Amino acid sequence: MIIKKSVTSTALLVASFSVKAAEVGSQAQDAVSQTGASAIWILANLSYAGMRAQNSHSAGWRILSFLFGFPGTFLSYLVVVEGSERAYGVDIPRRK
Repeated sequence: MIIKKSVTSTALLVASFSVKAAEVGSQAQDAVSQTGASAIWILANLSYAGMRAQNSHSAGWRILSFLFGFPGTFLSYLVVVEGSERAYGVDIPRRK
């Protein structure tokens, strides 16, 4: 009888660990996908601010980066002066 109880408790313990491991794995996968989306958002914001500071004439890329980085790019639109070679206190190298 004691052996049956210990086998049962061991089986329940292993089952609970496997459920918890699956839960943690699912959360890690969600975190990775959210990190990817955040990276795209940050890069779109930096790209838009740089294009605005350098007075880039590439309308297609500007629109695309504006849409992917919204609402941060709207802030860049208000703060970064067109053609100023400076965005958020950082000097942007001049294009040749």
